[in-house]
Amino acid sequence: MEIALQYNDSYDEKVFSFANNINTHEGGTHLVGFRAALTRTMNSYASANNLLKNVKVSISGEDLREGLTAVISVKIPQPQFEGQTKTKLGNSEVKGYVESLMNEKLSVFLEENPAIAKRILEKSIDAARAREAARRARELTRRKGALDVSNLPGKLADCQERDPKKSELFIVEGDSAGGSAKQGRDRVFQAILPIRGKILNVEKAQLVKIISSDAVRTLISAIGTGIGEGEDGFNLDKLRYHKIVIMADADVDGQHIRTLLLTFFYRQMRQLVEQGHVYIAQPPLYKVKKGKFEAYFENEEKLQKWQMKEAVGGITVKAKGKKIETSDLAELLDLVVSIDNVGRKLELKNLTLKDYVSFQAEGKVPLYRIETGPETYRYFFSENEWLNYENEYIAKHKADMAKEGLAETEVDNEDLGPEFQPLGEFTRLNNISVKLKPFGYTVADFQADETKKPADMFEIATEKAITGARDLKGLLDAAMKIGSAGAHIQRYKGLGEMNPEQLWETTMDPYKRKLLKVSLEDPAEAEKMFTTLMGDKVEPRRVFIEQNALAARNLDI
Repeated sequence: MEIALQYNDSYDEKVFSFANNINTHEGGTHLVGFRAALTRTMNSYASANNLLKNVKVSISGEDLREGLTAVISVKIPQPQFEGQTKTKLGNSEVKGYVESLMNEKLSVFLEENPAIAKRILEKSIDAARAREAARRARELTRRKGALDVSNLPGKLADCQERDPKKSELFIVEGDSAGGSAKQGRDRVFQAILPIRGKILNVEKAQLVKIISSDAVRTLISAIGTGIGEGEDGFNLDKLRYHKIVIMADADVDGQHIRTLLLTFFYRQMRQLVEQGHVYIAQPPLYKVKKGKFEAYFENEEKLQKWQMKEAVGGITVKAKGKKIETSDLAELLDLVVSIDNVGRKLELKNLTLKDYVSFQAEGKVPLYRIETGPETYRYFFSENEWLNYENEYIAKHKADMAKEGLAETEVDNEDLGPEFQPLGEFTRLNNISVKLKPFGYTVADFQADETKKPADMFEIATEKAITGARDLKGLLDAAMKIGSAGAHIQRYKGLGEMNPEQLWETTMDPYKRKLLKVSLEDPAEAEKMFTTLMGDKVEPRRVFIEQNALAARNLDI
């Protein structure tokens, strides 16, 4: 048995349990033993040292685990797992073993570290007081029964259906979009709850503050399950809607609101995520109208494909005086789009398509390693260059140690980053080059040299005009322009720009819409991500932003 504990000043509990190195994220007998021993030992120590004097609330195990991070690992010869996913330990004898170990070792630690014990218990007493205050506040949000709607929030437009399995709740950002959703919905089974602005970041807040937030109270009341532990806490059986759909704008503010809502569900109603009750709506980004034709596209890539299809059917392209057949033209344009997309990704690594062409001409294969400093990518063109860099790194490390008067330490290979590897973008361009070859082109033909004046590579004819293109990019740009001719392309920045009929047709109609189901695949990684991005520690978030800044997309600047 191995158990590691650490307390911090946050408000949530992070306990990870393992049996024979299997992550038992549903818990089991080892977790039960751990919790029982923690509660009993802490309370015994507090009573023996008169630390609960004048404390009018009782301290529960939940209070003692506030701000606790722990790992429990047991190794047993014949593990018995329960549950559908086989991630809950069932060996009954393990509870006693873990409980005995925890009682013995934790008691010794508390006696030897009274200052630390006092700080933990003071935090637990504060948690108990906050829990009691939250319990009283929670009475305002308790739903008395499935048919009793007198306690539901005023802005909620409830549905007529009373069977939760057939009911849906749309959480909509803003009153304007909420109004459209209320008018466009099917009121038989779809309920609408508009929320105004950004809700509280529950990652940084204590339960009493969460309960005191009007927006959060409205959410809890509408969903019906309650939050927290204990008799008055979360109860999945009281869920009023089996589909809870977050419907926010496609802009940065909408993404932030969606993130805050997901943080709330993960921290306070985690079973909703685990049981697959939370969804994210996929409203379209573009609407295209051309004559009698109307269509919606959820991203730029699908709009681009439609433009190409329109263009191919309305143009004739000749190369060196020879016509390119329609099917060949469509395939060629697909390859050119792929080159364009890879070129944008290369720019994130401070490279261009021209670099690829020159490396190919010189027979070089760029290798790289990712760094976390200001120079995000470092390139090498041979194993020797990598080894030289490695030696320089070690020498600099030793010099820094000596300069600071510290003992020389060994350099872990992991400090040097991952082993060098070929650029994935170059590998993809190699594959595209193979497909381009039968057409008689290479990646070098994507963009002509701006300093020269080459002849047109392509002649592009429509019913109205004939134009030329100097390179593959020029052919793509001309095709996109022709494909969009006569079409009205509308980009939706917010849900409020859609009328009720459009919102129903694109986002809410069960027969046409697309929903993303929110699932929990890796609890440990989810914990890390929520703590990093939504927690009150600034430094980990700053490091994350520095490491991922170049990969950011769709920034509102």
